Amino acid sequence: MYAEQKLTHIVALHMSQYGGNYQEWYVGVSADPKGSLFNDHGVIEAEDPWISRKCVSNVAARTIERYFVKKGCKGGQADEDKSALYLYAYMIRPHTCQ
Repeated sequence: MYAEQKLTHIVALHMSQYGGNYQEWYVGVSADPKGSLFNDHGVIEAEDPWISRKCVSNVAARTIERYFVKKGCKGGQADEDKSALYLYAYMIRPHTCQ
């Protein structure tokens, strides 16, 4: 549980540093977070606020994802891949795809 709490804090801190509210952020879980961020969602790596962290398990990643969705973030469990260990989040921009 400590690892989940620590990662939740890290992601929340990152979001607060870039401003906006939870509704302006998207969270997801992926086995390939960079592919998800930059290819699937259209995040611009050098310009858009984003974060990705490896979790201890898929269950931990999904728990953190659910926490942020309940807070108002967009996203959720679209991918049922049990090998997905990475939580990622990005600030939604006009050019990104949810």
